[in-house]
Amino acid sequence: MDRIVVALGGNALMNPFGNQDVSKEKLNMDRIALDLIRLSRSYEMAITHGNGTQVGDEINRNEHSKSEVPKLPLYLLNAETQASIGSIIELSLKNAANKLRIKSNISVILAHVYVNKNDDAFKNPLKQVGPFYTKKELYNELKTAKFDYIKLNGKYRMVVPSPKPNGILEINAINSLIGKNIIITCGGGGIPIVSKNKSFNGISAVIDKDRTSQLLANSIGANKLIILTNAEFVYSNYKDKKSAIKSIKASDIAKNLDNFENGTIKPKIESCINFIANGGSAAYIGNIFKLNEILKGKSGTMIY
Repeated sequence: MDRIVVALGGNALMNPFGNQDVSKEKLNMDRIALDLIRLSRSYEMAITHGNGTQVGDEINRNEHSKSEVPKLPLYLLNAETQASIGSIIELSLKNAANKLRIKSNISVILAHVYVNKNDDAFKNPLKQVGPFYTKKELYNELKTAKFDYIKLNGKYRMVVPSPKPNGILEINAINSLIGKNIIITCGGGGIPIVSKNKSFNGISAVIDKDRTSQLLANSIGANKLIILTNAEFVYSNYKDKKSAIKSIKASDIAKNLDNFENGTIKPKIESCINFIANGGSAAYIGNIFKLNEILKGKSGTMIY
């Protein structure tokens, strides 16, 4: 049976522009769980997920409660979101499997991902996390703690280092379990770690989940990588819906990579290109609620 990796966007599960409500995240997951369970009948499946909105919320909780409880380092906040979002996904999938009367073993594997402590990302943070702030809200947040931020469409958002993933600590465990289970792993890009003299230590960063999803997909020999997000297609001009790209060679889209926005769509396209370059058959980028249409070629951008 072929293998597939499905990457669920953290922003798509919980809209950063709206109210940050876990109940809405559960409802969104329930909407796609049936499609994922049906897909698991045709593929050995690993599911990854983002955490940009959720880990940003944890950073805020950390800062606003530091007078009462000790702050946690960023890599442990990644661990917290990997567990909490993983729980939501697992329970939704189990409920969907029961509804469809399909026997499915579903496991969450907490994953640590190697990064290089000298990665340029630590000098140039680009990974967007947390909610969008108005200018007044940003001013108030900066009173609590200083952080890097960028301006997007008149609002502001925190950015943190996002180093390149170089390996997955638990890859042997993932490979041993994936044929018998639907695996949920590498959530939020994984918990960033550095290794020296056979000693492992966490490091403060948030790894891009699409880059880790590509690394996972190639590491387990997946045939397909599907990146699900808010957008229905990749657009050559995001302001023009008529510029949707429906199917394109990896080599062709690579020539125009610099035309796409850093920190959002560009890492997704790069991940698809790298997946194909390292042996994958096809990669897809599309709307999180249109999984069936994407695989039928009726929606989404296919990169091959």
